[in-house]
Amino acid sequence: MNHYHIYEAIGRGKYSTVYKGRKKKTIEYYAIKSVDKSHRNKVLQEVRILHTLDHCNVLKFYSWYETSAHLWLVLEYCVGGDLMTLLQQGVYSGRKPQTKHSGRIPDGKHKDAIKNIGGVNLLRLSRIAKSNLQRENEKENYRRPLPNSSKNDEEVKIENHDMELDFNENTEEGGNDETEGTDNAASTAEDNLSTPSKPESELEETNNTMNQSDTSDAVDTPLLDDTKAKEHSSSDHVEGISAAATPPSASPQLKTPRVRDVSGRALDFDGIKSSSDLSEVLWHPSDLSVRPVMPSRKFDKGSDAIPSLPFHAIHPSDFTKTPKDKLDILYNRIISIMNGNVNGEKQNVIRYLEMLSTNADAANVLTNGPIMLLLVKMLRQSKALALRVQLSSLIGLLIRHSTFIGDDLANSGILGALTDGLRDRQEKVRRFSMAAVGELLFYISTLNDSARDNTPQESPCKDSRPSSSWQVPNALISLISSVLRKGEDDLMQLYALRTIENISSHGGYWATRFTSQDVISNLCYIFRAPGKQESMRLTAGSCLVRLVRFSPPSIQHVTEKLPLKEISSGLFKGNQREQQICLNLLNMAMLGSQFLTNFGRFLLPLMEDKNLVSNLISLIEQGSEVLKGKALLFQFFCNARLLSAVDRLSKEKDQYVQHCLQAFVHSVVSTLPGLLETITGDIQQLMGSRRHGLIPGLNSRSSPKNSIHFFPVVLHLLGSSSFKHSVVTAQVLHLVANLLKLTELPFQGRDDFQITLLRVLESISEEPPAINNNPIIFIRQVLPSLAALYKGNKDVDARFLCLKIFFDVMVLLLSEASDDEQRAEDLKSISNVHFLPLYPSLIEDEDPIPMYAQKLLVMLIESNYIKISDILHMKAVSQCFEFLLGDFTTINVSNVMLCLALASAPELETKILSQLKVVRKIGNLLEFVYAKEMEDFIEPTLGLCRAFLLRSIGSRSGFVYSKQPTLLYDGSSEGTMDQQQCIKDIIDFGSNVGVLLELSRSPEVNISDLASECLVLLFKAAPREATMNFLMNLYKVFVFLESGRHSISHLVVERILHALGFSCRQYLLQSMILSICMSDLAKIEAIVSDLRSSSIKNVADASSRVALELQRIHR
Repeated sequence: MNHYHIYEAIGRGKYSTVYKGRKKKTIEYYAIKSVDKSHRNKVLQEVRILHTLDHCNVLKFYSWYETSAHLWLVLEYCVGGDLMTLLQQGVYSGRKPQTKHSGRIPDGKHKDAIKNIGGVNLLRLSRIAKSNLQRENEKENYRRPLPNSSKNDEEVKIENHDMELDFNENTEEGGNDETEGTDNAASTAEDNLSTPSKPESELEETNNTMNQSDTSDAVDTPLLDDTKAKEHSSSDHVEGISAAATPPSASPQLKTPRVRDVSGRALDFDGIKSSSDLSEVLWHPSDLSVRPVMPSRKFDKGSDAIPSLPFHAIHPSDFTKTPKDKLDILYNRIISIMNGNVNGEKQNVIRYLEMLSTNADAANVLTNGPIMLLLVKMLRQSKALALRVQLSSLIGLLIRHSTFIGDDLANSGILGALTDGLRDRQEKVRRFSMAAVGELLFYISTLNDSARDNTPQESPCKDSRPSSSWQVPNALISLISSVLRKGEDDLMQLYALRTIENISSHGGYWATRFTSQDVISNLCYIFRAPGKQESMRLTAGSCLVRLVRFSPPSIQHVTEKLPLKEISSGLFKGNQREQQICLNLLNMAMLGSQFLTNFGRFLLPLMEDKNLVSNLISLIEQGSEVLKGKALLFQFFCNARLLSAVDRLSKEKDQYVQHCLQAFVHSVVSTLPGLLETITGDIQQLMGSRRHGLIPGLNSRSSPKNSIHFFPVVLHLLGSSSFKHSVVTAQVLHLVANLLKLTELPFQGRDDFQITLLRVLESISEEPPAINNNPIIFIRQVLPSLAALYKGNKDVDARFLCLKIFFDVMVLLLSEASDDEQRAEDLKSISNVHFLPLYPSLIEDEDPIPMYAQKLLVMLIESNYIKISDILHMKAVSQCFEFLLGDFTTINVSNVMLCLALASAPELETKILSQLKVVRKIGNLLEFVYAKEMEDFIEPTLGLCRAFLLRSIGSRSGFVYSKQPTLLYDGSSEGTMDQQQCIKDIIDFGSNVGVLLELSRSPEVNISDLASECLVLLFKAAPREATMNFLMNLYKVFVFLESGRHSISHLVVERILHALGFSCRQYLLQSMILSICMSDLAKIEAIVSDLRSSSIKNVADASSRVALELQRIHR
């Protein structure tokens, strides 16, 4: 649905709403039907049916989409009226219809069982309500028509001509808010004009009519700066282009740029760059929406026929096609009748002119011709009450529907005449005069706004007075403002409010003219008055927002009349429009805090509101896109629950929400350095108080106010996916490192603050870019402070966090290759000066601290930052091997790796390893990790076995280490053994021959290589024990040779063959008494015979020697 602009609702069914829509970057219009997901089955059935239909008289189906709450059908948009209206007009038989639902359709629909073709029922081949051109014409245009002077049709671009609804927003809200009680009241008034003897309606009855919706006339339209003042309807002229139903306007047009760049106005989000300035991002096009002031003339059913006139009346649709000479004749007849004395004819002429005014082109002609001049003159001179009411109403209608008003009318005295109407003793005259003044002033303000676009000012900051021929006196502005006072007529006030609302949308000069304390006080009163109609209250609130927006200092007066806490109550009591107004006022109060004296006095009650955060979160999670964005910008509370809701907004596709999210993130992040600096100062102040013996409790009344309790905000932000990558900057890291240094010394509340600070650092250390981009801060500030905090800290959680952060940072720094010699020296210093002295304490601490310490020590040894000789003096060797004495279920790889490093280090004497007597435990560990399939442990455990075996046989004189097996070529012993330098319990490895054989056929090359090498070394270190256990596992030898001779490394096969031949030789030499399975031996002999023909020379030679040894056993 992101490919479509969604505009006003054009019809409603029982379960659905139909909107007018346009495909982006085109002038193709569609009817877009929204259905609640609960009716999914019906929608799918409808889609299936529409897919199968293809007929010129059947509504076309294009596509359908699914969103979180609705199903959307994109259908053909048909202009025209409902079926009954078309039949009554004879469209189907007379001329080619503009819509496809005329013609042969009535023949198909009008059967015995289908007779309901009333006006209430629109054509429903798929329950779609068709758009009503006549109704759209009555609404009239609140945008300038397209110029008809385009030389090339391809140059015509449609840019937001229509009233546009937010796609995911509750579209019913706008209709409820834009009440057209004015229209209904106006209709009543006009009915009374036609029958002067009819008694006047009571005020209470008039007020009751204001509750009714005005969606048919008052459209909530984003204000484009290039628009002409009076264009109320939803793009009749655009539809005329697309449907070829309406001829282009012949009236003169103002040519101004379609969109201009105005600071602070969010008009077109496709063209707005991401901004971090909240004052720019805050505003949404709906914040500058404009609505008609003058109520639209509504004709009763059947009364839309042209009234009886003493001359030939031209139909409204043909008025602009009439030649000028015939129009002149018509004007003369109208002027003659209006100057006459026959009241009935005057009323019919006025009624006829009202009908003409609903057509924008006709309204342009009448407004800029002699007819309007006559009406103004009559309004000033007429004494008849009914006539003055009719004249003021007609003038207002013509101005409302006109798209251009010439300068000639400015000299006609129309402003003076309408000003006099505002002072008329008759209420109805005052009402219509107020509406007409509102329409005219809005046109004038827009005209001057356009003029300023085309004439750049000398100074961008200077907002000069308009230079048009229209001069609006201050007396008129004051008169309009006075209507807002308490006790004035409600309908008059509504017209005045809409006038101010529309005019102040331009900001600058026009907004300033209405920005006074009296106006703001009256607006605040109306906005909060419980007895006022909702439409009036919300319009007053909209006026407040616009006036304060363009005059920020006036927020002071608003907050004095409307406390922030009272405004915030509207966030959960009001409808969506009221929520938007309240959020705008709250945001402007925050942004304009410099204009508020003693801002804390206004803010404190708001911060004490326990429901505020929950209400804001509710808006962020469930509100419309506009409310989500504005509620987001108001978040000066960084609550953990709130941030999770903010993170979910990152998935929103709405551009306004994303711009607000970016601005919110930037605004919050930019405040962090200042917050951390303030916290640093507060801690230093607490330390100073401690040194001077002043240590009040943090919660005591005498304790100074500080900002330390705001520090968890940083932790919350780091836990947010929206903030975590923006929070960590070099400046923030430096400040955090300073705070860490301060926590080495005691101060009141240090323990709680220290834990939060360590958690902040933990979150930072989990982001590699934060460390890689700022290694110096971590190496020279953070790591030494962590080591210092660990010492003497009684809190095990704090000690663990210190080591974990130290570990995470060091691991990342060690894994990153760097040619920086100074960095290497710094890391070596950290390892030896800060980490190594702590190691004895770390290894004795509570789990899991020893595991982290051992793992880090192994990495530092492997990286050559710590040498084995550095830890030997700490008597750490026995501690490293102590894990072998306990339960293997609690071991970790670091234990084994550290033991392997020690056993492999030449600095460690062999006799120390022999004294440990852990060979049997190492063998048991190998059996355990193999049985439990602990793959991470197998290779380092085999490496530990190999290290012990090498230690044992390395003490022999003449020993030369070789990867190639030599058992079949050497004697049973190689030189004499130094009993002081051998491992005395090495023979215990003999019981592990079976597992070594199984691991020798492992698919992992390193494991099979290590296992087979350990087997060969075992035969050298303990030949008798190795031989006995090897011959007792002949079946495993057979399995190895059978399955592994084609897939295992040739070196491993050669080693096993050497072990086999050596075992047979030792069996005979030592005259061992063993029970050998001859069947297994026979199978092995057969395989060895095959291997004698191997292409690998060493394997073939070893096989030949083994075959001879096997034959000796048989003999």
